[in-house]
Amino acid sequence: MSRSNTEHKNRVSFRKPSRTGLVLFSLLLVAFAGFLIYRLYDLQIVKFAENAEKAAGQHYRKVAEMPDRGKIYDSNGIELAGTTYIYQIGMTPKDVRSLTKSITRDEISAEVARLLELDPEAVTKQFQDTESVYVQLKKDVARDQAMTLIAYLSEQDIGGFAIDSEPRRFYTNGDLASQILGYTRYDLGNLVGQLGLEMQYNSLLTGSPGYTYVETDNYKNKGELPFSVPTSLQAKDGLNLQLTLDINIQRIAQQELADAIRVNDIKDGGSVIVMDPFTGAILAMASYPYFSSQDPTASPETQSDLTWTGSSQEDIDYLSSTVWRNRAISDTYEPGSTFKSITSAIALEENLTHENELFSDSPMYVLGQEIHCYTIVGHGTESLNDAFWHSCNPIFAQLSQRIGVTRYYDYIRAFGFREPTGIDLPAEEAGQIHEKPTELDMATLSYGESANITPIQLATAYSAFANGGNLVKPHLVHSTTDASGVVVREYQPETVRKVISEQTSTRVREMLKGVVTFGTGSKSYVEGYTVAGKTSTSTDEAGDHTLSFVGIAPADSPKLLALVVLNKPEDKKMTSTVAARTCGRIISQSLEYLGQARNYSDNDVTRLSKLNEVPDLTGMTLAVARKELVKVGLNLEAGDTGMGEQTIILTQYPAAKTGLHPNGIVFGYPAEQLPVDLVVVPDFSQKTVNECLSAAALSGLNIRIEGDGLGTAYSQSPEPSIKNRTAVTPETTESPENTDDTAETTTTEATTVPTETTAPTTLDDSTAQLIDGKLPRGGIVSIWFAAAEE
Repeated sequence: MSRSNTEHKNRVSFRKPSRTGLVLFSLLLVAFAGFLIYRLYDLQIVKFAENAEKAAGQHYRKVAEMPDRGKIYDSNGIELAGTTYIYQIGMTPKDVRSLTKSITRDEISAEVARLLELDPEAVTKQFQDTESVYVQLKKDVARDQAMTLIAYLSEQDIGGFAIDSEPRRFYTNGDLASQILGYTRYDLGNLVGQLGLEMQYNSLLTGSPGYTYVETDNYKNKGELPFSVPTSLQAKDGLNLQLTLDINIQRIAQQELADAIRVNDIKDGGSVIVMDPFTGAILAMASYPYFSSQDPTASPETQSDLTWTGSSQEDIDYLSSTVWRNRAISDTYEPGSTFKSITSAIALEENLTHENELFSDSPMYVLGQEIHCYTIVGHGTESLNDAFWHSCNPIFAQLSQRIGVTRYYDYIRAFGFREPTGIDLPAEEAGQIHEKPTELDMATLSYGESANITPIQLATAYSAFANGGNLVKPHLVHSTTDASGVVVREYQPETVRKVISEQTSTRVREMLKGVVTFGTGSKSYVEGYTVAGKTSTSTDEAGDHTLSFVGIAPADSPKLLALVVLNKPEDKKMTSTVAARTCGRIISQSLEYLGQARNYSDNDVTRLSKLNEVPDLTGMTLAVARKELVKVGLNLEAGDTGMGEQTIILTQYPAAKTGLHPNGIVFGYPAEQLPVDLVVVPDFSQKTVNECLSAAALSGLNIRIEGDGLGTAYSQSPEPSIKNRTAVTPETTESPENTDDTAETTTTEATTVPTETTAPTTLDDSTAQLIDGKLPRGGIVSIWFAAAEE
């Protein structure tokens, strides 16, 4: 090839680019530059805040500081609910090592297993699972155990573990007041109230969370840069609740309610309210069946442990409708004869009748509907007082006709029956009162039928009969305090309105006293405390009864009001006397606990001195024997802690046909031979009858009252086990040896001084034997009383 041809080819191969190519290339460069400028503008200008936050998120860590939930205290300052912490402990196996110490993974595994009380082999296998990002070692670890592990990890400079704390609520009350307190659940790092006061005051109890923003790195100093200054918003702990509830009165109410339900075969539970009628403060509120706030889904007493799971829909439905339900504020029922007090108050306030006015108790008709007395034929002509004491329906229907529909229902609203009371608890019902009442509606409501109310509405209305005629607002929280105990707010008693005059209030209370002294409420009679109250037995459409009694005591200077409601007794012939008895026992124990002095009358002492014959309980179950003793006014105690309600009683002490005073104690045992079950004999010197009864009951003994029961004790037989008293023998009073021995017809224990014997293994009979200075449980101590002036 010639040189000229070669040069020609070279010239063709290195020809300059065309103008079109340069333009396209330039456009691409411009477009790319424009895109970069746009992205920079978008990132740094348009999305500056968003990207700055993301960048800060990589350099700063937001640490939440959760507040401590407030505590709940009863009126005595006893802590009922508080907060502790549990810990969830896990690890990333491949990251577990000591950063500064020469300690092997096997040594770490063995020590962690020991500290957490885990199987060492199982922990070793978890350590070998290096593919997993997180392995949980142990759940719900107690604080002490978690702190021990944290101290070990810190001391050995070990990383790779995650220890997360979770708050947990604890309750000190067992099953006491659980429907009142409620319970909590853990949700999104915090405790949330689910029932009762925990729910009602959730925001106050919870407080406000805090936060800390701190600059971080990725090294072992937990991400905090050494010289960074954190920004903090301090958490605000929840407030504490100081309640009006007295846990001791609550215990009395729950025990008596449970006993009444078991002894009387009440099918559908019941409720009790004890309140201060002047302030509306709730001292106790019980709803049966009970549960524990600490374990709200545990098997309730009314269900079998064998079939209960606590998580099935059936179980949850039962808990929601029956166990967690606060019957005192959520149940509605026909009030029955307790409403006759309301009708009487209206008529007296309007000056339409007086206590001695005579009425006919014969059957009457209202809009074609017959209204008759429970005796069907009636009591003939009787005064308003008698009709009130005997609970005769026609008289109250006649009173309602005098009052008139409009005026009657105006008072019904004034007494608070058309709206909730406003008590500081969730799920309060309002009852069901006629919206467009007829004369017949009014007539039947006058004696408590054809409308429903709640127990708390009735208790609140009855407070007007104790406090001079005011409707007060019931409440459970007395005050809130901060973590230091400083009072933040004190809730003052609230009077809703004046309903009746003080004169009418006193007149109704006198009528209520007569119900207990002369009428259907006699079982609520309490020696030393005058009780004013009203019984009621109402019947639903299925024929089931609701038995109730509301009492005020002491009647002349009221300190408390108590309401007992029992739903659906198995025996449909049962009357409200069982509710009256339960209410009387609650009033008696509560007033004594509050330090209210008893003022005994001669009639009180006569009642206390009465002897009731002990029946033969052998061969009966504990449950049946309990019912038999209640019939004669005595109490049964299981002599062996292993006895259940269906355990057969084979021996008893004291023996059958022994005479005991009202509320005396009989012990039942499952063994054929009476075991030696000895107690110390207290020193009863200088005590009143009531003080002696209380001291004897606490010791598991009975007493025999001799002499003047209005005085104080000056001698006893047997002598106290610890003889540290100075006997006082009045000169004008017969000595114990010369005292009339009328009680011997029932039992020889009244006058026989027990002789001391050596300790046997069993007792042959129930004759009082003093063994090593002690008496068998249930034994009788004779006590001689004399008036102080003698």
